[in-house]
Amino acid sequence: MNNAKRTIDLKRADGIIVKAEFYDNSDIDKVQILDIKHLKFEGMKTKDITKSCIREIVFKGEDKLYLKNKKTDIVAGLSKKHLNKIISTVFTRDIESRHAYLKKEIISNVDTIFYLAIPILKHSELKKKALFNNQIIHRLAIPLKIGGLIFLAMITVKERLDYKELSIDEFTVYDLYSENIANKKPSGSSSTVSERTFRSQYQMDTFSINYLENFVKCSMSKVR
Repeated sequence: MNNAKRTIDLKRADGIIVKAEFYDNSDIDKVQILDIKHLKFEGMKTKDITKSCIREIVFKGEDKLYLKNKKTDIVAGLSKKHLNKIISTVFTRDIESRHAYLKKEIISNVDTIFYLAIPILKHSELKKKALFNNQIIHRLAIPLKIGGLIFLAMITVKERLDYKELSIDEFTVYDLYSENIANKKPSGSSSTVSERTFRSQYQMDTFSINYLENFVKCSMSKVR
């Protein structure tokens, strides 16, 4: 078995290159889609699911959560400050979206999602050069099904080596169907063909680990 580390160069918007390292997922071929069947806000209107509703569901009266990832044994803290940052994207960008309700449900399941997420990449900070030597960014991802639709959750964990602290910093939810229609359509093909092609994949119960790796690296930055 080849145990050599796999790396990739990630390019920032300003052209600076940062080398990222893939986690060893050689033991994984297919990633099972997490099926979220229990809706915590079932029966509520989207506009009535407030930030405080989500905070109450997630923290259950605690001031901070410490969540563990099954595959890496990483334990990362989630503070109310960072949860507010996560849910604010839904309230500011997706409040009128047809998927706003589902995204609020997804965020309320952050503990289960983080536990089962697959570690994909780790790299030094992409934005702050001063932190390159004391901060490592871990990117985890998992496909999930909720309300009959498939999404992908990508979680960013920041590891401060000087403080010996890990924290969940970002939790991004992608609508994979829309992403594929918008970005994966073959050149010269009609939208009908593109939709039909992806609808067959949309019914699958697993995703390949290669798909997750490509999705994460392309969503992060320009790839050289």
